[in-house]
Amino acid sequence: MDNYLLDYETLGGFVDSLMKAKPVPAQTPEELNTLRENNIKRLDDKITQAVFGSLNDSQLKELNVLLDQDDGTPEVYEKFFQDAGINIQRTIASAMQSYKEEFLGGQYA
Repeated sequence: MDNYLLDYETLGGFVDSLMKAKPVPAQTPEELNTLRENNIKRLDDKITQAVFGSLNDSQLKELNVLLDQDDGTPEVYEKFFQDAGINIQRTIASAMQSYKEEFLGGQYA
């Protein structure tokens, strides 16, 4: 499901833009890459938490069934969230905005 929500390249591009907006003190390329990877993981976790947090217990159970079946088609997840009354794009955008504010505020830099 994560690839449906946002792919790795999109997350990486977003984190790269944040790291350019708020550069960290001189570090080795390896340290910068580790920082980048850690922030991609944190962002992905924040988005997943926001998405799962928008669902009730019944919806979470239904989503888990879909994840277990994992047919990999975005349409299945799109229909699920639409039927659940969740604006997935707004949920993701809100989580990304929150992450941006935290990052630029120094929490994850």
